[in-house]
Amino acid sequence: MAKTTSSTIDEDSLLTSHEVGLLLQVDPSSVNKWVKAARLRAYRTPGGHLRIRAGDLLTFLRQHNMMVPKDLSKVGMRRLLVVDDSEFELRSIERLLKPYAHRVELLLVSRGIDALVQFGFFNPHAVLLDVIMPGLDGIEVCRRLKALEATRSVPVVITSAHLTVEMEHQALAAGAAQCVDKPIGIARLLAILQIDEQESSILTAQTIV
Repeated sequence: MAKTTSSTIDEDSLLTSHEVGLLLQVDPSSVNKWVKAARLRAYRTPGGHLRIRAGDLLTFLRQHNMMVPKDLSKVGMRRLLVVDDSEFELRSIERLLKPYAHRVELLLVSRGIDALVQFGFFNPHAVLLDVIMPGLDGIEVCRRLKALEATRSVPVVITSAHLTVEMEHQALAAGAAQCVDKPIGIARLLAILQIDEQESSILTAQTIV
């Protein structure tokens, strides 16, 4: 069987014992022993074959302080698209999330049109969108994202340093999940990305080069 590559593995990918062995450079029998000892979570197909979810494998490796293969390094990563015409705001969010670089992948853009262009390439789990920007403002960008079936399921969070009731009503009507005042704290950012702050702070994975 060909070696599984990072481009084909996501959090919910199901791997065989052989594939896990190739990734970790161990004998598949060791993988089966971990499963039998209930150290590594696994599932059985109707035919009785073991399948291991990539996300569960990553959790197992981190819990046991084992090296994370390069092909698994981005499994479980949360992608955040941040759109703001203020360089200061973009860099502030970048600094806040730097300690969580093992869990969060950032794309920072300064124009609404760039957000629409880059969205399909980046495929974010959430969008943090400033309201007042030159050209397309945040409300219009949100409206366009929600108009397309391929992008409407991704939560959009509208931000502003001067959030008003009217602005909030417009954002929610455009499909925003919520509106948040600036400055945004790390706890709110992690909540938007659905990352457990306590768990993430202790899971510092190493990567095999």
